[in-house]
Amino acid sequence: MGNPNSDSVKCNICGGGEFELGPNDRLSSTRKRPRCRQCQSLERHRQLRQVYSQLPADYLAALAALQLSPDIGVDPSWFRSYEVSVFEGENSLHLEAIDRADASYDLVICNHVLEHVADDRQGLRELMRITRPGGFVQLTVPTPYTRATTVDWGYPKPESHGHYRGYGKDFLYLFHQVIPHATVLQVEAVDEVTGAGGYVYLWSADPSRIRQLRQWIACPVEVA
Repeated sequence: MGNPNSDSVKCNICGGGEFELGPNDRLSSTRKRPRCRQCQSLERHRQLRQVYSQLPADYLAALAALQLSPDIGVDPSWFRSYEVSVFEGENSLHLEAIDRADASYDLVICNHVLEHVADDRQGLRELMRITRPGGFVQLTVPTPYTRATTVDWGYPKPESHGHYRGYGKDFLYLFHQVIPHATVLQVEAVDEVTGAGGYVYLWSADPSRIRQLRQWIACPVEVA
């Protein structure tokens, strides 16, 4: 049976109040049941929704967005235009060589994809290349909240879901190694269902865009 975790906690995506074990029957890092029975969201989806919910609806409604792999934390109806790439499926795009022109989008969304890419630095370059100068990239990866330093195995490790690496807290500095002049906002978001924390990264070549985003977001943030 689903576990509500508390009498009052609700999923911030669908409003559901019953929660189940996650993939492979796991609990959250805080020993709570993480999966919403109603919409199937996990901690990372609700963390992401927490950040987006702080951005003005009229601002999002003006953006042309590309999402690399669908994610329940993001609602396609928020944006002026929305395109999604599904790996080996509809509109599949390769992160290391994205088949789109320079400066094509106001917002490029990439959640839990970079760890599956052999050359993550090239992947980051491509994300920024297709983003308009005044736009931004929104990105998340597993484990930088809990792991101290990045471990790169150099191959897709089967027992780690086919990831090439496990990112650590030093992930923030990878952005500067790739494009030194860009600015990145690291946003800490804590899932209200489980109490588990995570980071959402907002990255732009335009420092004024990051300043604007920071004004809207109340979660603890770090600019680098």
